[in-house]
Amino acid sequence: MPQLKPNLYSFGWVIREMFQRIIHLIHKSTAAITHGDFSQHIPLIGNGDERDDVAIAVNTMLDGASQQMDNVRQTSNAIAHDLRAPIARARSQLEDAALHAHTEAELRTAINHAVEQLDHVTSICNALLRIAQIEAGGRRSAFTRFDLVPALQDILELYTAVAEDRGITIEATLPATLPFYGDRAMFQQAIANVLDNAIKFSPSGGTITYFARFMPPQPHSENDGTIELTIADHGIGMTAEDMANATKRFFRAEQTRHISGSGLGLSVVQAIVHLHGGQLHLANNNPGLSVRIDTPFPHTKISKITDIHR
Repeated sequence: MPQLKPNLYSFGWVIREMFQRIIHLIHKSTAAITHGDFSQHIPLIGNGDERDDVAIAVNTMLDGASQQMDNVRQTSNAIAHDLRAPIARARSQLEDAALHAHTEAELRTAINHAVEQLDHVTSICNALLRIAQIEAGGRRSAFTRFDLVPALQDILELYTAVAEDRGITIEATLPATLPFYGDRAMFQQAIANVLDNAIKFSPSGGTITYFARFMPPQPHSENDGTIELTIADHGIGMTAEDMANATKRFFRAEQTRHISGSGLGLSVVQAIVHLHGGQLHLANNNPGLSVRIDTPFPHTKISKITDIHR
């Protein structure tokens, strides 16, 4: 018993020293962060004890913050580049018209071209605001239960006319019904973005596959199954590297830079799919691109599902 108090005192002193050292290292790292240096990490002792656990946790947080800062910088640079170009073109067109236009028709043409450029700027801003809103989860209040098939048919009818004008055929296979839980308008936008890309990058005379089905749940699955929607084309496709970066904001594959666009379409799709608890998958269609969206089947009694071929 006489040894108990000294031992407790010694143990307490060790614990106190350990926490003081950890706090000192954390303070050193956070001080560096306030000056913009995310490279300052807490060194590991190598013993695998609590100090290393704390150091690993803080270092992981620093790495995540550093990656987010890099993403912000890259996105900011991309925004500046994508906004500067159309604004500069609009200014140049208006300035040229002010100096050289001799008729009202020439002036109106220049103004119309400038408005088109400024509309492009507006569309970029709207897409960025929509992505931010979706990622913040602020749109879940509009979620409701509905049949997804009529929503898919509405998009199909809209884009079938667009595809026919370019000599492209859309082959659709949809079930009789697909109970769904989500934001109808928002999910339609995601499908429209994918279908619009498929048409844009398909050659004249090409075919696009538009397919939806219910996939039963796997053993030990946490949901009642999956709704699988696939849109596949035989266009220019993407490389494996392009597919890995396709959902990043403003990313545009090298072979598509000559085609108009902002590089935000798939970013919006990804944000919408994630909000609905789903996953976006890109794959090579040999040739072309296959885009598959998997979303959880709502917890309702499964009705009889039969395929309708159109």
